[in-house]
Amino acid sequence: MTRPALRPAVSDPTPAPSPSTVPLTRFMLYAPDTAENAATIAARRALMSRKGVAVDEMNQRARLRREQASRLRRVRWPQLVLASALVAGIGTAWWGSQQQSQAVLLGGYAMAGVAVVALIARIARQPALSRRPLEHDYLPDEHLATADDIALLRRLAQADKEIEIAIAAWWRDANPIRKGDVRLALDVQRAKLG
Repeated sequence: MTRPALRPAVSDPTPAPSPSTVPLTRFMLYAPDTAENAATIAARRALMSRKGVAVDEMNQRARLRREQASRLRRVRWPQLVLASALVAGIGTAWWGSQQQSQAVLLGGYAMAGVAVVALIARIARQPALSRRPLEHDYLPDEHLATADDIALLRRLAQADKEIEIAIAAWWRDANPIRKGDVRLALDVQRAKLG
């Protein structure tokens, strides 16, 4: 097996384009710019690394937040005070019965009755917290973007080509655009404006 002989290089009659005709930085999304500051770079990095979150995952996070909050407010001092008043009312009624004092007996029953009604009213209000929509337990950036937010995002994309390139995939993503995503685009614009 023989190798073909190497041919001498033939000079190309067309001149090579000078570096000033087509700057490479025009096509690079992460092109370094000497005028950029750390805030611009951080805002761009956050915009580029945005990850869409599915509705089910967001609901699961909100449900966990609701459960943690309900654990914190499960036993509060009003319930403890009302339960103590109930026990004290029953104890007073029993003591009035033992002392054969009708006034103390009726006072104990009245205190126990008021405590029971207040305790039932207090407990009956709490399930309303678990029946409310999960959107109430979203963080501010986790809420779905409104029509105004989407219009703002489109205006930002039209004004800045870099934002348009970064959010192009968001429109095709199955995960919804959230207020936090709009905030990321606004942060890039604010950082560029200085």
